Amino acid sequence: MFLYLDFEVVGLNFSSATTPELMLKTFDHYCEYRKTPNGLVLSPIQLNSWIIIFCDEINLPDEDKYGTQRVISFIRQILEHGGFYRTSDQQWVKLERLQFVGACNPPTVKYYYFIDFFNEE
Repeated sequence: MFLYLDFEVVGLNFSSATTPELMLKTFDHYCEYRKTPNGLVLSPIQLNSWIIIFCDEINLPDEDKYGTQRVISFIRQILEHGGFYRTSDQQWVKLERLQFVGACNPPTVKYYYFIDFFNEE
């Protein structure tokens, strides 16, 4: 038995200036918000399809004054909690049928080492 999945790969090229707002703009372009009995859900516009978000050079974003890479913290929150808090209307948004894939370069002066950040418990 074969399982056929309809999906679209969306590439995000990270840079030192990448922020969570870029992720939200990408979501707005490829996904839609739906109100359900279980709350607000963000999912691909096309029913029964998946969006694969490919984050290239994911370790490139700069740290803020607190030593946090905000976009990495945002992705981690999504992965650990299944969604994010939307501040515009103070609602929790659950994600459905979105998959994240990341690629990074070895850490150097220009790139940050964050692998432990995703491995923390």
